[in-house]
Amino acid sequence: MSTFFKRLVKGATVESRLLLAFLPMIVAMILIDSYLDQSSILSSLSFLATFILKFVLAIPVMVIIIYGMSKLLDQKLSKTKLALLTSEERFRTIFENNTSAILILETDTNVSMVNDAYCKLTGFPREEVVGQSWTRLIPESEQKRLTELNKLRLQQSTDIPSNYEFQFIRKDGEIRVGIMSVFYDLLINQIVVSFTDITERKQMEISLRESEERYRKLIEIQGEGLGIVDTNERFIFANPAADKIMGVPIGTLVGRSMDEFVTKETFENVRKQTMTRQEGNQSTYEMEFIRLDGEHRMMLVTATPTFNSNGEFEATLGIFHDITDRKKIENELKKNEAELKALNTTKDKLFSIVAHDLRGPIGTSADLLEVLIESFDAFSNEERLKMLDILKNSAKSTYNLLETLLNWAIIQTGNMVFKPELFNLTHCIDTTVRNFVPAALSKNITLLYEPGDEIFSFADQNMIQTVLRNLIGNAIKYTFRGGTIEVKSVNQGHKIEISISDNGVGMDEETRKKLFVQNKQDSKYGTENEKGTGLGLVLCKEFIEKHGGHIHAESEPGRGSSFIFDIPKMQSYGETLPGKIPGAKPCHTKFNNELILIVEDEDINYQVLCSILTSVSLKYERAITGGEAVDKFLHNRYDLILMDVQLPEMNGWEATMKIRENDSEIPIVAVTAYASDPSKKMTMEAGCNDYVTKPINKAKLVQMLEKHLSKNRIASNL
Repeated sequence: MSTFFKRLVKGATVESRLLLAFLPMIVAMILIDSYLDQSSILSSLSFLATFILKFVLAIPVMVIIIYGMSKLLDQKLSKTKLALLTSEERFRTIFENNTSAILILETDTNVSMVNDAYCKLTGFPREEVVGQSWTRLIPESEQKRLTELNKLRLQQSTDIPSNYEFQFIRKDGEIRVGIMSVFYDLLINQIVVSFTDITERKQMEISLRESEERYRKLIEIQGEGLGIVDTNERFIFANPAADKIMGVPIGTLVGRSMDEFVTKETFENVRKQTMTRQEGNQSTYEMEFIRLDGEHRMMLVTATPTFNSNGEFEATLGIFHDITDRKKIENELKKNEAELKALNTTKDKLFSIVAHDLRGPIGTSADLLEVLIESFDAFSNEERLKMLDILKNSAKSTYNLLETLLNWAIIQTGNMVFKPELFNLTHCIDTTVRNFVPAALSKNITLLYEPGDEIFSFADQNMIQTVLRNLIGNAIKYTFRGGTIEVKSVNQGHKIEISISDNGVGMDEETRKKLFVQNKQDSKYGTENEKGTGLGLVLCKEFIEKHGGHIHAESEPGRGSSFIFDIPKMQSYGETLPGKIPGAKPCHTKFNNELILIVEDEDINYQVLCSILTSVSLKYERAITGGEAVDKFLHNRYDLILMDVQLPEMNGWEATMKIRENDSEIPIVAVTAYASDPSKKMTMEAGCNDYVTKPINKAKLVQMLEKHLSKNRIASNL
């Protein structure tokens, strides 16, 4: 109780404050009550006594009331203090234990409080931060922006974010990045700031963006097509290379379906591949696709399945390459491989034929010549002529065989020259038949051909002659002594049909089917054991088909065979093309002693050329090497040069180029045994005006000499 009275009279206590509050009220109430009580107002003295009495009596009551109220208020105040202390403790616990850095700022920018997390994060102790302006804790580059935001916040603007990134300075001077949460508390008139350090996260984000950018560029610039298609085969992603491969504008492949670029059958195969990928299978396959412009191309696809978080198949990642050019190269390599095998077969067959079919006749002819030379005087003129005739026929037979081999080899290498021209077909057949009469007579075979009206054909005369020689030669080979061979030519619309029929051994159906197939037929011995190459009919088929014609055989065993082929024909001169008709005789058969330089290292070829030039009144000189030819040309005047191609020291092409450096007008005619396109091309590129092939045909050589020497005469007359 004494404590109560001490607190009652002590200032700034609950009790004293209650006393000061109640005392005026009690006094006023007693005064009013005394004034209103008329029976007690007898005199001013009695009024005062009554007032004092009532006041004295009211004091205990007032004290009791104050005591009771003070106790009640004290209990409530204690609870409030306890709640306040608890709240303050809770706030301080949260403030200090928060992992985010927290600082409380006054409106004048000074820091009033910071937590431990702030000190740890920045490295500043509290005493270096509290009471200081927050602006010294951030870089100068950030101060203007954050100051403006702070002003707007104090003005309670709604146009500022409550969270944003900023930079702050650690005590060691390192500038780091944080994300700040700020609000202005009007009640305490302070700004509360909470932030965390996101420097590492920002660096990771930057690295991730850079990595994404690198991968994006890598995907965009790579030459491989990269696409993702959903389970319905519709593109949901495609890089620019994929757009380019598919032939669509950049960025437009996404949204398109695969079936727009493939056939229905291919699309079904793609769907089957997709079904297997649902089981997690990766697959690599080739497929044809159709670009937007309609071009068909080939691609190599490597497809990998992708699954969602539930393990469900959701799309296919495809990497694809346009392999059209590669496939072409592969096909070309396969073709070249097949051609190489065929060429090897050709080589082997040529060597075999040269070893067996050419060596024998040439060796026999050489032996017969040796006997003739050594015992020339021992033979009569009749015996000598007979031996020479045998040698001539052997040489012609060997030459025909060699020509067949060379032509066949040229065809296999793709270098055959096809030169159609207008010529007298009737004359060509008649000449060829006459050339075979001696061979037919040697077996007592009747060879028949009755030329009718002259027929002119636009074809390669050399090829047609080769076909006729092979077919007539085969007929003689497989016809018995005393047999008959008949050659016919029949008009068939715009073509001429030629047939060679015999009554020889004939053949069965199986043999007939293999006649024109390379490597399927073997040469059979003739009726008198004549040997062939097995290549003649293959060569005939190649030549006739080159003209757009057709060749076939009709035969029965023991009843002979007929070989029939057709070629283009022209009925009369009115149907000919402009120009000189091949085969016509030259205008001049004699020359005016023009001087010809013969460049030839082989004596036998030189002698042949000498005899031809002498017969038409031409003079000549000889050079054996290319270097000698150039030297003779520089020191003499010639009207024409016959240039052999294969020469010692300096070949004919090189010699021609040397001569052309000094004279571009003199006619140079190449004399070569090579008739392939590359050789002829090199001959003309070297500077030759024309060429003739060995063995030399006199009529053709004279005609060529006339053509070039006549130009010289005209030029000299001018």
